[in-house]
Amino acid sequence: MKNVSKIILLTIISLVTMETNGQNAEAILTKSVILNSSADDVWGELRQLDKFGELFPNYIADVWIDSYSEPKTGLERKCTAPGQKKGTVSYKETIYEFDDEKRFYSYKVEGIPAKNMINMFKVVDLGYKKSMVIWNSTGWSFIKNPNMSREEFISFMGAALDEAMLVLNKKFN
Repeated sequence: MKNVSKIILLTIISLVTMETNGQNAEAILTKSVILNSSADDVWGELRQLDKFGELFPNYIADVWIDSYSEPKTGLERKCTAPGQKKGTVSYKETIYEFDDEKRFYSYKVEGIPAKNMINMFKVVDLGYKKSMVIWNSTGWSFIKNPNMSREEFISFMGAALDEAMLVLNKKFN
């Protein structure tokens, strides 16, 4: 069973990478984790867009959505970075696509040193109460600034995503 899971994982990552390479992306970040929980259970947590900050406890201090009732395309998620006053909008994420059936959503990020960043979360059913979460970022170019180099930004993003995958692993394994 472990070999089947590895083959599925490698196939999915390859497909995601091929799909994003076709978008002429300057940068691509992909992270994934296999969980010992059903895809429905994992998606039940990830689809709660107002709880996004729980995945990144050291990178997001506060998350809120004005007038939130149901996840849907067009919602704006506002985030406060650690060290900022609560309620301060450090950056904004707009839900670009949301699909409960496919257990998938993507969001555009504004207010960071990257232009045209689209990130995506997808939950894949591996059967036998196993699932995989894939996070992907593509289509963006770095905006030069005095606070952070491109390499530092990519490292920051990678570390934040590692934390999210660790949180998911602890919660569902």
